[in-house]
Amino acid sequence: MMKKDKRISIEASGDVWEKMGPLEALSVAIYNEQAACDFYSGLEHVIENEAGKRKFASLVDDERQHRRLLEERYAGESGGKDFVFHSDKAKKVHVDVESQASAVDAVDLAIEAERTAHDFYRRAAQKTSDEEGKRMFERLAEDEERHHETLLAEREALLGGFYWFSADEQRIMEN
Repeated sequence: MMKKDKRISIEASGDVWEKMGPLEALSVAIYNEQAACDFYSGLEHVIENEAGKRKFASLVDDERQHRRLLEERYAGESGGKDFVFHSDKAKKVHVDVESQASAVDAVDLAIEAERTAHDFYRRAAQKTSDEEGKRMFERLAEDEERHHETLLAEREALLGGFYWFSADEQRIMEN
């Protein structure tokens, strides 16, 4: 359930995959992880349901960890240079969350963003010849797939469905 009369602007990343080198791929991934973090943080602050707040807070934490991991990898790939984040370079989609219907729309955007992130990391894992990088990208792809499943369950809950996915467990449970 959304707080009544609460309006915020939420950002989500757009389509990102193109052929690019390791540093460019890492840069795009860092920007997308920050956009996802901002998006989930915004949802966390307008959701009234405590379980929903916890789900989005957990996603925020995951995306922050992903960004840290990617920035560490960037430093390794760049010979020790820190990644410099420029907020004006991030693609943004603005969504006003003010009703149950727009909450579903926001979750739909998040579902699409998680699928895009999953596909991006799978492609990156396939393209890299570095085994450590391959494992990192595969782990990120798996995390994004779990986020995708969590958000699908959240969408069902918003629409009045009765199946929930627990992020703590690897199965679907009937409510």
